[in-house]
Amino acid sequence: MNIMIDSMGNKERRKRLRLAFFAGLLAISLAAGAWSLFDSGEAISAQQVKEFTLTAEEIDWELQPGTIVKAWAYNGQVPGPEIRVTEGDLVRIHFENRLPVASTIHFHGVNVPQEMDGPAGLNQAAVEPGESFTYEFVATPSGTRWFHSHTDVATQVMLGLYGSFIVEPKSPQVAFDREYTYVLSEWDLELTPEVAMGLEPRGPRDSQLRGGEFGADLFLFNGKMHDGIAPMLVEEGDRVLIRLINAGTMAHPFHTHGHSFRVVGTDGNLVPEAAQIVKDTIMIAPGERYDLLLVADNPGVWMVHCHIENHADNGMMTVIQYRGVMPSGPIAENWNPKTGGLAVPSKDPSMGMGHALHHAADPASGASETPSAEAPVPAGEAVVALADNRYVPGGITVTAGTTVTFQNTGGNWHSVKGNGGAIDSGSIESGGDWSYTFDEPGVFKLICIQHIRQGMSGEVIVVAADE
Repeated sequence: MNIMIDSMGNKERRKRLRLAFFAGLLAISLAAGAWSLFDSGEAISAQQVKEFTLTAEEIDWELQPGTIVKAWAYNGQVPGPEIRVTEGDLVRIHFENRLPVASTIHFHGVNVPQEMDGPAGLNQAAVEPGESFTYEFVATPSGTRWFHSHTDVATQVMLGLYGSFIVEPKSPQVAFDREYTYVLSEWDLELTPEVAMGLEPRGPRDSQLRGGEFGADLFLFNGKMHDGIAPMLVEEGDRVLIRLINAGTMAHPFHTHGHSFRVVGTDGNLVPEAAQIVKDTIMIAPGERYDLLLVADNPGVWMVHCHIENHADNGMMTVIQYRGVMPSGPIAENWNPKTGGLAVPSKDPSMGMGHALHHAADPASGASETPSAEAPVPAGEAVVALADNRYVPGGITVTAGTTVTFQNTGGNWHSVKGNGGAIDSGSIESGGDWSYTFDEPGVFKLICIQHIRQGMSGEVIVVAADE
């Protein structure tokens, strides 16, 4: 009996010891948890918070000088403003919808919480006109990402609701001296806000397309076409990072003249050095991104364009401009080597107005500087056609005082520019025309600013009426 009592007492003591032991473990765990929570709180307080506002609204947008369309845009521009954050940042995007229709935003390639992903109906209710919504997420992974509308996507993105979203890595992964982002897209002249809202029917060409497809008339880099596109300005020896984002509905082969490039990123993700390939043309599909590293080791002015040639003809073309270098072709007369674009005298005091090359006899030979293979058109009227990629005729001789009418008989936009910018028609749409009176004798070299890179140039020789 005493043994039983002692045994029971030992059991009780062992039980109490076990309880004390587990209580101690619990206390240690709670303390560790408290420290963990405290440490986590410190991490949150140290985390960078980046806040931005994106306001969607209807605007007038200039695709190229003189070509204005109705667009839906973020913060008054197409593409929307480029957003840059660092990997691990807490990002808050305050979206304000001033459109006449509901909309949402999708952050393409960013690993956001489900409720922040943007597809209307699936992950969130659409943000109605006049309402707002705040997207909040941690910026990950690093790389070239982008954002776009995810409500009625087929029309809203095509009307301009997209932009680049760059998540910079905490530790640099690719060394470069200059950086350019090019967002590729298309523009359908028949797709208006009224069509997108269902207030007007599709245009005659769009109505013939199947499967909900919309057509494309113009092809854009960064919401611009032709000379509206900013060039790549470089210095010899620069390592240039080119970020490509295809926000459109078509694939585009991006081609650089005079240079090859190394593919260092795909869809924003770093390509290991051993797997990087060297190319001069890369096909980028809708939604894709490529990061290209180009070394500026071949001074000149070099074409950069979509290698589907009608896309280049209708907008997708710019240049690599080595600072201070002039192009070697006819465009040089109207070129500004500082900016890598056509000179606009009213806005560019560094460029002269140019001058006509007047007849001047060579003292040695007595020959005229300006040969004329045909009799001049009598003073009055003359017509030059702007066929696609050529002036017809390519050269014409007229007498001083003649008004020349330039008629766009092609399917593309065309223009007439010359004399250092003093002659400037602006954009002439298909079927349109523009007239200019040549009062002074001289040789006037003319170009189409949209298609000079395809060789579209012409010449008007003006002789005195008594010659």
